[in-house]
Amino acid sequence: MRQGRRLLEAAQSANVLAKPLIDFYAATAYAYALIVINSPLHKGLESLKGSHGHSYNHGENSVEFGGEIPRGTFLDLLCATPVQYIYCRNNDTDKDGVINFSLLDSIDLIQQSNIKISLLTLLSMVPELQPYYMKVDNHKIIHRLHIDNMIQSREIVYRFYIGDGQNKPDLERLRCSFQDCDIEEKSGTYQILVPIKKMSKIMPCIYQDIKGELYYIDVPLKGVVIPEVCIHYLIISSLCNIMRYSPYEWNKLLTNKVSSSFSLLINRYLRLFEQKFPMILVQYLSNYCPMVLQK
Repeated sequence: MRQGRRLLEAAQSANVLAKPLIDFYAATAYAYALIVINSPLHKGLESLKGSHGHSYNHGENSVEFGGEIPRGTFLDLLCATPVQYIYCRNNDTDKDGVINFSLLDSIDLIQQSNIKISLLTLLSMVPELQPYYMKVDNHKIIHRLHIDNMIQSREIVYRFYIGDGQNKPDLERLRCSFQDCDIEEKSGTYQILVPIKKMSKIMPCIYQDIKGELYYIDVPLKGVVIPEVCIHYLIISSLCNIMRYSPYEWNKLLTNKVSSSFSLLINRYLRLFEQKFPMILVQYLSNYCPMVLQK
């Protein structure tokens, strides 16, 4: 943890040309700590393989993992986060709550399948980047989410409200994420009722931004839900690969020679990573959910 923090501090003051390399080393150090603390398979650093657990395809600008890809840090990190914790803020009562559901089916699917996902798609899944991503590609997969609960027939029922009245997720994938749950469309928003007894059957992809707002991610791969900590690990690893092995391409990305919008997207991501990655780790290592207060 100390090593990760010092590397991250060094990256914050480094030139943007070198940031991905230092940030990736910081992410790896933090990932090792999370794996050793949370994983039942690793109780010491000496048990870690040292390999990345994924590969980056420079020709297709994509990340490949699972299936025949050898195990390593990414898969160990994935297996160390088998439960999705959602921190819900109730603005009406000022009382926060936590709900959780299992990601074991997704982890099992990833280990059995050869999965390929583009760097651009990974960037499109980061909530804070949405305004900058939409200048590069108008394919929207992030949707605002609000969760509350009620008592129905003496049972707690959670209500998920997804959408903003204009943009809605794909209904078929939504049904896959919320199996056996009632889904109703109201004023351009999907309302899903999830009784507490069915909570173990759902597997939506839900991320939280640095301000504590929740978002439903319309995942591009059916049945594959990746915790946000793992998404950031894949993105920073990909940028590190480009910087190390395709320095000319990395320079083009940063100097607007690909496109000014894409350069802005990458620069914004690097700043966000250095702020958000430690915040996400805190959620997995403690019962505390840090967020940036809105003024």
